[in-house]
Amino acid sequence: MIFDTHAHYDDEAFDGDREELLSGLAAGGIGTVVNVGADMASTKTTIALTEKYPFIYGAAGVHPSSTAELDEEKFAELRVLAQSGKIVAIGEIGLDYYWEEPDKEIQKKWFVRQLSIAKDTGLPVVIHSRDAAKDTMDIIKAEHKGLSLIHI
Repeated sequence: MIFDTHAHYDDEAFDGDREELLSGLAAGGIGTVVNVGADMASTKTTIALTEKYPFIYGAAGVHPSSTAELDEEKFAELRVLAQSGKIVAIGEIGLDYYWEEPDKEIQKKWFVRQLSIAKDTGLPVVIHSRDAAKDTMDIIKAEHKGLSLIHI
């Protein structure tokens, strides 16, 4: 059986046939899935998927291109969501400089803050890095103590 470590089955592209698709994964040789959060909303829908399907686990996090939505209140909520029963990683977090927004400093701030959730929970991280390799590695090197990486 295949273990899919990075899926986004909560995406609206699957709204029309999500149930059918997920119900057929085992027949296609996929035994376990980690659905990865990309923003606050998708982290919540990821948790809902983990509660509905025994073979789906989740990663809780805010993708770098969505970090402008974060503030202290949402970050506190994310910290709580990360402790949900079948959350197995923090992600998808990191840096993405392909687009000009959000600002690089905002992305860096929330990358480091989300790494703190990984440290506090002991969960590994799923890292997204696009056009930001040096800054991503610099932050990982600075923050690496207590971290486990799944994907860069």
